[in-house]
Amino acid sequence: MAELLGVGLTNHLDSILAEFKAKQSIYGYPKRKMYLGFPGLDLGIDFHGRRAETPLGPASGPHTQMVQNIVLSFLGGGRIMELKTVQTLDQLEIPRPCIDIRNIGYNVEWSQEMRLEDSFKEYVTAWVLLKLLEELEVLGIPKGSPFYDTVFDVSVGYDLQGIRSQAMQDWLRDFKNAGNALAGLLDELPARFDHLKQADIPANISDSITLSTFHGCPANEIEAIVEHLITEHGFNVIVKMNPTILGYDFVDQTLHRDLGYSNIVLDRDAFEHDMQFSEGVSMMQRLKDLAEKHGVNVGAKFTNTLVVKNNQAVFTDEVMYLSGTPLHVLSMNAMHRFRLAMGEHFHVSFSAGITKHNFVDAVLCNMRPVSTCTDLLKEGGYTRLFDYLKRLQKEMTDAGCSTVKELILSESGKASIAAGGVANANRIVPALLADPRYHYESNKKEPPKIASELELFDCITCNKCLPVCPNAANFSIHTGTVEIETSDYRFTGQDFQAVPGPDFVLAKQDQIANLADFCNECGDCDTYCPELGGPFVEKPRFFFSEESYRQFDQYDGFCFLTKYEMRGRIAGGEYSLRCNAGSEEYCWSSEKVEFKLDPAGRLLSGRTLNGLAAGSLIQMHPFHIMRILFDGVRNNPDDYPAVLLHRENL
Repeated sequence: MAELLGVGLTNHLDSILAEFKAKQSIYGYPKRKMYLGFPGLDLGIDFHGRRAETPLGPASGPHTQMVQNIVLSFLGGGRIMELKTVQTLDQLEIPRPCIDIRNIGYNVEWSQEMRLEDSFKEYVTAWVLLKLLEELEVLGIPKGSPFYDTVFDVSVGYDLQGIRSQAMQDWLRDFKNAGNALAGLLDELPARFDHLKQADIPANISDSITLSTFHGCPANEIEAIVEHLITEHGFNVIVKMNPTILGYDFVDQTLHRDLGYSNIVLDRDAFEHDMQFSEGVSMMQRLKDLAEKHGVNVGAKFTNTLVVKNNQAVFTDEVMYLSGTPLHVLSMNAMHRFRLAMGEHFHVSFSAGITKHNFVDAVLCNMRPVSTCTDLLKEGGYTRLFDYLKRLQKEMTDAGCSTVKELILSESGKASIAAGGVANANRIVPALLADPRYHYESNKKEPPKIASELELFDCITCNKCLPVCPNAANFSIHTGTVEIETSDYRFTGQDFQAVPGPDFVLAKQDQIANLADFCNECGDCDTYCPELGGPFVEKPRFFFSEESYRQFDQYDGFCFLTKYEMRGRIAGGEYSLRCNAGSEEYCWSSEKVEFKLDPAGRLLSGRTLNGLAAGSLIQMHPFHIMRILFDGVRNNPDDYPAVLLHRENL
């Protein structure tokens, strides 16, 4: 895979402004599915003393590690962004594919896929970009509106030694007070954005951490990590709990007999090595006292994924991590038991199998935030977030409530939101086992496949692969249909003679391509592509820079050197294509020739390079591939991939 590579603040800003003006979309996300607030309703909640416009957000994972991911989450209505877990070991070899969401959800990825410094830059850039979208009122919402209230929640792991390392110490301090980084980003803006350089952007990006630890991390080490984060850094801390605190017997009964997931093989060792329920309660009671002394908060998140045996053909690891629908039932039970033990005022956040169908119930249980991951990897991607909030809007309107607090109290009949959350959970949690939505029979179906092999061009162009990509790496190029009778050229020793070549035909108006530096080859687009082969493997790859293009020379791919010149690697052969502004002529070169051609591939002039032997045949299919891609990107200049591929710093 190509290494994940972000682009700069100016590049993102240019792409957003151009695309939204031309198409009313951002990174392909349509305005009609953007959350723009609901008149008369306040969906806001408090999170460690900071207001968030909604109780919704993406969980730490594939949707929170790059700038565009966080912006897309914001567009859907996410306002508490649990950033992807950072740790001192930042050069990991993660298997590919690493995600399997054919039905319920499994993965083998568990940490950031970028260097620490790159993750820092992505998160800070996303923070600044959201503030500049507010400053510019891009979405039509007045600057200063509570609509923009967004919280960044840091996720760190995985052990005490790593978190105490100098690299992590510096990272956390700099992120909590990012004034220098913010100033540097704003200073880099070009002159046309001078009016944004004085924007008032808070330097304290985050004062909260969700702690993610390895399965098997002992309770005393978890407690020591939280103590360190509180006493040394002054963070509010939420501890992510493992579903194993329910005990093997309960999980076995629930998954296998109650819900019918006999295909899931539990790992008994994980239950023995993970923190036990009683240990967790005792630990959190001590940490609650410590937090009060230091003027911060602690809480628990339910839950981490569940370690299970790998009995699938997708991954190569011995174990994998269960998410999605069955985990929801387990995690809701774990949450309810734990909060009853800790007391109704204990802070709880949640992420496990959240969908539009259960989001409102989770909010009614007074959990903050209610975050999601697996569901966003299904058809529709980030746009599914808007449907969650529409459900919340309907519940509030039907109940005659204008705030989330009023809704919780109305549904529970209690006088306080803390008591109301527990009362609602008393009703909601026991009913989950009987709900067929969580049973195996409702979740065994896989996305359909057809007997068709994916190729470079002309797939069925269903566009399912576009929104399911967390990183907005897959995109569509409008090329129009093409049907050309082509010629190849044979070198006589003096000139080039045309010989009939294969017809070049594109039956579809649009073609799918891939931004290689945004793609981590997670495999999710392959899951939802009806054809066989995988879009991230078979479709044209575009690199942001010649450096990246050269570094990953095992791939066929393309990169723009300027708006008018493109490099290409096709079947291992190296080519170049360029044109002058406004010209209908192309200069195309391989290792052996340099040709001037018209758009149909008819030779206008040519010369040999590197001693081309007489009788050699120059096949022109690579030219037609490059020309259609070259023109397709250039002729759609307001699409975000075109803006990024043609960006100024090339």
